[in-house]
Amino acid sequence: RIRLLIILFLSPGYLCLDPFTSGVGLGASIFASAIWNSRETISCMFKECCKEPYVRTNEGVLKKDLEENVFGQHIVKDTVVSSLRSHLKRKDPKKALVFSFHGTTGTGKNFVSEFIAANMFQNGMKSKYVHQFISTVHFPLLSETDKYKADLNAWVQGNISLCERSLFIFDEIDKLAPGIIDTIKPYLDYHQVINGVDYRKSVFVLISNTGGEDITNVTLQHWKHGKSREELSLTDLEVPLSKAAFNDLG
Repeated sequence: RIRLLIILFLSPGYLCLDPFTSGVGLGASIFASAIWNSRETISCMFKECCKEPYVRTNEGVLKKDLEENVFGQHIVKDTVVSSLRSHLKRKDPKKALVFSFHGTTGTGKNFVSEFIAANMFQNGMKSKYVHQFISTVHFPLLSETDKYKADLNAWVQGNISLCERSLFIFDEIDKLAPGIIDTIKPYLDYHQVINGVDYRKSVFVLISNTGGEDITNVTLQHWKHGKSREELSLTDLEVPLSKAAFNDLG
């Protein structure tokens, strides 16, 4: 970390300055002012900042990454790429972007989340603007629910105030105590500013095993009717997923 310390010495004989010293003094003041105004730019040369190239405003090669690394998930590829592209291109999106990934273990939910992070930030999952929460690790005790709510509220507000393009990943939502995830609902709605912070440019990824069995059953019935996997649409899954989420205590 580099700190710039500029000290200006002012001569007590300010009434007797000759043109040369006056010019030097004025030049030093202008130079110091320029350095001070550029301090953020200089700082960002040595550490991650909430701006290009660290924070990307386009989906980059996300489509290519998903096509080459994620298989049998055409709905995910189409939905994630188009939604993220639209969100990042908007200077003032109407609300935060929320992805809700459902499915059984090993279907690639976390894998896709990592690609989203890699395309949004130069440092990917290691970016200080990517925040990952795992229910069984960060919110393990039912007795601490009220504390978790307060902490989560502070974490979201504090991090988005530092960078509006923050990415939040909540894993194992189905194992989360009831009410905790409700804490972030106000930040996901059509509110331009809450307590002086604009949450509309942020992205939230909710990962859950809820509905995994239902997705498998729908896919199986689809296959039994002689239809290809690629013919499945998000609409085919919305109703069973909604029922599963409604019946799930998490």
